[in-house]
Amino acid sequence: MGVDGIGTAGCQATGYGTRRTERNAAGKSFAQQAAKTAQTAALHGAEEGSGDIAISSWADVASGSSISVYKPQDFDAANPVYKVKIWDKSGNITEQMVDVSKVDPGNCDTAKMYAYTAHLKESGKGSFEDTVLKAAVAKAVKNAEQRNAGSWSFSEKTDWIKIVNDIMQSQYRFGDLKGYMEWKKFLGFLEK
Repeated sequence: MGVDGIGTAGCQATGYGTRRTERNAAGKSFAQQAAKTAQTAALHGAEEGSGDIAISSWADVASGSSISVYKPQDFDAANPVYKVKIWDKSGNITEQMVDVSKVDPGNCDTAKMYAYTAHLKESGKGSFEDTVLKAAVAKAVKNAEQRNAGSWSFSEKTDWIKIVNDIMQSQYRFGDLKGYMEWKKFLGFLEK
């Protein structure tokens, strides 16, 4: 499954993805959506002088929010605790420290999930594509479901294992066995 198959504004890399978004957007072209959301979404990274190292950053152009995971200055690989910052569309910042050894992928919020998958990548357990990118795709699927239900939040706890299982089974149903196996590998990272 490619990123352009998800249909989130601003993520399309191919002409097919752009046309698909234009057809699916309620009365708005992709260009109109991108122009509107580009004014409210910012990708945040390293902060000068903090001593923290940005290891992953995401921007959600649909909500105008972004999230970044940092290795704090006093990071200890034996006790991995990451700093996670979330910016809402108004620029308000929420910050939390995430001990990845205590993260339950079956019941955690987006900040904890992103810290967890960033740690998998940083510790060499999986590549960017196997961990961080899969979490972003799972988040996009979750976003689409929540927006249709009228609720959406970075702080809402969710069962990431269920989301990944659903994606994995969709890949299987549509005959994408390679995609199925890639998601199964990611599921293995989540099922401790």
